[in-house]
Amino acid sequence: MVVDVLLKEGQATASHVIVTSSLKLIEAAENAATPALSSESFDQRHISQRNQLQRLIEAQFVQRCPTPQNANQAVPVLSIKGDLLYSFPNDLLDLKALQQDIQLRATTTTTTTTTTAATATQPKITHPDTNVFWRINYDRFHIEFRDSEICNSISRRVDPLAGECLSAMLKISYLKSDPWAVSLNPVSLAEVREQLKDLKHLDQYLRILEEETGGCVRRIGDAGGGQFRVELGEAYRNLTHTLIHQIVEERLGSKAARIFRLIHKNGMMEQDQVADLAMISKKDANLITFRLTQDHLILIHEVRKTLAPSPANKITYLFHIDMEAVVRMCLDWTYRTIYNLMVQREMTQSDNARLLDKRMRVDSIVENLRQSGGTEEQVREVEEMMTPAEVQQVEKVSSTQDRLFDAEIGLDETIFVLQMFLYYQRQHG
Repeated sequence: MVVDVLLKEGQATASHVIVTSSLKLIEAAENAATPALSSESFDQRHISQRNQLQRLIEAQFVQRCPTPQNANQAVPVLSIKGDLLYSFPNDLLDLKALQQDIQLRATTTTTTTTTTAATATQPKITHPDTNVFWRINYDRFHIEFRDSEICNSISRRVDPLAGECLSAMLKISYLKSDPWAVSLNPVSLAEVREQLKDLKHLDQYLRILEEETGGCVRRIGDAGGGQFRVELGEAYRNLTHTLIHQIVEERLGSKAARIFRLIHKNGMMEQDQVADLAMISKKDANLITFRLTQDHLILIHEVRKTLAPSPANKITYLFHIDMEAVVRMCLDWTYRTIYNLMVQREMTQSDNARLLDKRMRVDSIVENLRQSGGTEEQVREVEEMMTPAEVQQVEKVSSTQDRLFDAEIGLDETIFVLQMFLYYQRQHG
């Protein structure tokens, strides 16, 4: 909830974030009909949210906004000292004022008889941190997303303990190198063992990571039980290649994916080589390579056997793949697909808006009846306002909305992987 408030407002003071997130959680507890939770929320919720914000700042997910050096300048220069960027302002938070502010706003929100004039004249509580603003550190979130993609892929390929081992190696590497470097500084077996004291057979896991990750983890020395380096650029290169192969298979079939992988592995291949090595008939190989060329997934390089003008039989055509161009094209496809999904979801929502509003009103009436002690017969009469056909349609719409949203989340992860590949390509180049 702390992150939600900062995402919606861009930047805010710590007191505002604590009060706003506490009110939202109290409202959610009341709507969930948990009076015990909501009663204790007034006493402890501000402390809980203060602790959550402190944890986010210490983990560098939230950072302090820079302030102007000289407010009298026409165009002030914003800056902040490094030690203040992730320093939690305990001395600027008045817990008693936070609690009073939450109680005052909660009372104002729940009281329906309060007039507008009375609300306008209510005393406002001022907090000591009115000039200290905080914002989301997107770079830290991107690092977390990036690492989770790599560790999850290793967990799927080997096992969860291997993913945990790689996660520990990344955390140690960040203490001694730039998190966005293509190659991180090496870590020793002793350092990893210090992080994972309960993990047995650590040396075997490191050997498996070295052999099964396609160059993501490399052994570069024997000091300290062994020196290992994490290659982030190589990790995302392998992830992206696997993803592109899956996209080709989904669009054009398994034979096309086999030819694509073969050309990608060998660099350049002649037409006859493609058919022979892929173990596909020449007719099918010609059709598939034509389709791959038509979709710009593979390119044709023309090689003349002689410099002098010659007939066509003196020209050799080689198939090859420009992976960066293919990734950019797949990104374009993904952007269009996610846009279509968003439009489809909005159309589904608007086409069934009346029915969804009716469902919401019925649910609200039923909830109020149950809270006020209404009988089951009254509740049943209200629920019968929705016909069986309408109930079935609402369930169908909700299921469609969920599937579309899940597809958007999956495409968003695909976009992230492809963008990371292009980033490391630029860094490496």
